[in-house]
Amino acid sequence: MKTLKKRIETFSFFDHAGISRHLEEMASKGWMIEKLTNFTWVYHRIEPKKVKFTVSYYPKASEFDPEPSEEQKIFHEFCLHTGWKLACTSAQLQIFFNERENPVPIETEPTLEVESIHASAKKSFLPSYFLLLLISLMNGGLFISGMLGDPIGQFSSPTKLFTGFCFLVLFIICMMELVCYFSWYRKAMKVAEQGAFLEPVSTSKFQKVILIIILIGAIYWGINFILCGDKLRRWVGIIMCFYMPGLIFFVNATKNYLKRKKASRGVNRTITLLVDFVLAFGFIGIITFGTMKLSSMGFFAEDSEETYEHGGITWIIRNDELPLTVEDLIGEEHEGYIKERHGEESLLIGEFVLRQYPRFDTENYRELPSLEYTIVNVKLSALYGICKERLIYEGEVLHPTEEKRYEKQDASPWGANEVYRLYDPQYGWENDYLLCYDDILVEISFDWEPAAEQMQITGKKLNP
Repeated sequence: MKTLKKRIETFSFFDHAGISRHLEEMASKGWMIEKLTNFTWVYHRIEPKKVKFTVSYYPKASEFDPEPSEEQKIFHEFCLHTGWKLACTSAQLQIFFNERENPVPIETEPTLEVESIHASAKKSFLPSYFLLLLISLMNGGLFISGMLGDPIGQFSSPTKLFTGFCFLVLFIICMMELVCYFSWYRKAMKVAEQGAFLEPVSTSKFQKVILIIILIGAIYWGINFILCGDKLRRWVGIIMCFYMPGLIFFVNATKNYLKRKKASRGVNRTITLLVDFVLAFGFIGIITFGTMKLSSMGFFAEDSEETYEHGGITWIIRNDELPLTVEDLIGEEHEGYIKERHGEESLLIGEFVLRQYPRFDTENYRELPSLEYTIVNVKLSALYGICKERLIYEGEVLHPTEEKRYEKQDASPWGANEVYRLYDPQYGWENDYLLCYDDILVEISFDWEPAAEQMQITGKKLNP
């Protein structure tokens, strides 16, 4: 029979009434709270019984304390004499239970109780949430900046979308918790002056809904990563999924080890933060260097891919399926071509860069024709205009000193709605085009000036 149960609980730090009711319900089902960790609450099996719980706050406590202070121990002994047994503690939060039917409350002075909660919140809850709010705002700003600077790349990446979504959710959670807390605290002080205690509004259900939404987003991101990501991205994604839990594990292990060794609060905090800093940068450095080294050795080549050596570097021989090839356009077969297809796709946009070029060790490889184009599949029609304007802007801004610009061309040979061609005021037309179809945008660059027949082939292949 299972004797331990771990649960992710979604209670606010200051919701002592909600915590007490929940623990009483768990005890009636045969589960007694044993320990509160950073991620889960741990329960052990008991005989189902009716038990009263209460949550007390001790502002002077810290998660880095090796053991309760003498003042805390005296308080715990006093509570024990009145029937309140200590179930567990977590920094300033202390949980007691009592098996008597109508026990005398530990806290009998509402004003002192509210002040104790506020003093405890200022030690851990409030600084943590203000810091998280700042982080969410900073990263949200970076996401918005990326969206304005590269909307196609931002909206086509499930990873970027999921990351931006997570920081949005973090912002909402922080704002909800902080607004609820300060609203409760302001009202609770007024009520306490009248000799009553005001229960906080519970955000537990709201937090559960948020967790479910994040889980759905994480599942979508994971499936997309497995099915659509190349080997390099899959490996980096897997490593990063282990990086954060591993960092948290080692930091917590360091803190708990120092607590067992009875290190002082200050020593524990200093060493734990130092370990956190060193490991965070150390792991990232190792991951970055290792990825670059393995990539140069061809480790991230797919199992079906071959490699060749040129210039002291291992190059991957890719033969991805391309919708349009050099052979389709010139009608000639050449050996030694590499065909690459890279990109990402989300529920909003898909962006794929496709290239066909000769191997570097091919004789006269510079004389062989090559082809490069980018296909943007716009799934949300509201983003079509944004993507089109962005592609035009990027095509022109790549040559800011040469004043090159996209000029509108006859779209009928391409079978497109609109066609733009890059124009150089000094040298004339270049063979760079932007093709606009109903929900597809194509940037394509030729080594030669395409004939009308080649334009027609391009349109049929890229917009079947």
